[in-house]
Amino acid sequence: MSLKYGLNLKKKAPAPTRRAIFDEDGDEDEDDIQKNGTEEAAIEEISTFGRNEPSKPLKLAAGLTVKPKTKASLPAPPKKLEVDSRQDISALHAAKAQVKAAEEVDASIFDYDSFHDAKQSVTEAKQEAARQEAIERKPKYINNLLDAAARRKQDQQVAREKFLQKEREAEGDEFADKEKFVTSAYKEQQEETRRLEEEEKRKAEEDEKRKRHTGGGMQGFYRTMMDQSERQHQEAVEAAERAEKDGTAKNRVEEKKKSDAELAADLKAKGVNIHVNEEGQITDKRELLTAGLNVAPAGKSSGSKGSDHLKTSARANQSAFPSRNAGSQQAQRERQTRMMEEQLEAQNKRARGEEEEEKARLERAAKTTKTDKDVSDAKARYLARKAAKERGEG
Repeated sequence: MSLKYGLNLKKKAPAPTRRAIFDEDGDEDEDDIQKNGTEEAAIEEISTFGRNEPSKPLKLAAGLTVKPKTKASLPAPPKKLEVDSRQDISALHAAKAQVKAAEEVDASIFDYDSFHDAKQSVTEAKQEAARQEAIERKPKYINNLLDAAARRKQDQQVAREKFLQKEREAEGDEFADKEKFVTSAYKEQQEETRRLEEEEKRKAEEDEKRKRHTGGGMQGFYRTMMDQSERQHQEAVEAAERAEKDGTAKNRVEEKKKSDAELAADLKAKGVNIHVNEEGQITDKRELLTAGLNVAPAGKSSGSKGSDHLKTSARANQSAFPSRNAGSQQAQRERQTRMMEEQLEAQNKRARGEEEEEKARLERAAKTTKTDKDVSDAKARYLARKAAKERGEG
């Protein structure tokens, strides 16, 4: 036993490990390793200094295994991307051919700038019309009321015509030998009534067809949105065609606002003293004011307009959610026409009854009424009887 200097302490024994409750599988694996014995595997030593001699196999601790590497487990080398330049060239030629064919059909098919300008011109024209309408403050509801009154008058006229037609059919050939007088105004009225009936019928058929085509709910909503977008696109295309045809397609140049340096130069030329800093900015904007009312020049700007408070929300001609009874408007009008016919018939019947009653009353009055001659004759007879009676008594 060799002699050691310094503090010699005895190493403490390691604390006993507590067996885990759920660690039974691990213990079984350890038992299996102990039963099967120790397994050895060779691990090649890493060559550090360019040594090419084979390394000595190292022994592993008992229970450790190393899976030997095989060819299947090695990662496959990445495949090289093969680029076929001939395919790219053929695709380029095909694209050029398609572009050429499209340009032969329409030379302005790729003229996106003119199309955008035409579309913007349509939008600006609508906005300008809306602003002008807001400024003029035209009535919004009186036109609808007048149209409704005209439709009611038309329906009453149609109902009266149908009623008269029924009366003529009921009369038969009673007045066939009589002469008929038809004025030009009556003919025009009949023609207008016939035309309006055909138009109402056509509108009802279109509404019914659109209702069947679009359906209801969200399907009808999306269909209406698509129709509106298609309408706007068609308007832009037509505007572009008109601009190209008339040769009025011009690049719109926005009015640039004058810079402070330009304003200062203009005012200095007029004799106004304006203070400008090193960056060319006016230090005091109050120097720009002059005597009197300072009104900014009216220019084309994208800001708010003076009549913004008069604007109303732009409503589409057709609602995104069409009414459920849009298709039954024609049926409703037909019912109203029939009701008016019945009312007219009842009114005429009541008028005929009153006429007959008046005629009977006049006849009864004529039977009971005595003429002056009858009265004088009766009076003479009475006087004669009275005189005869007096003579008999005398």
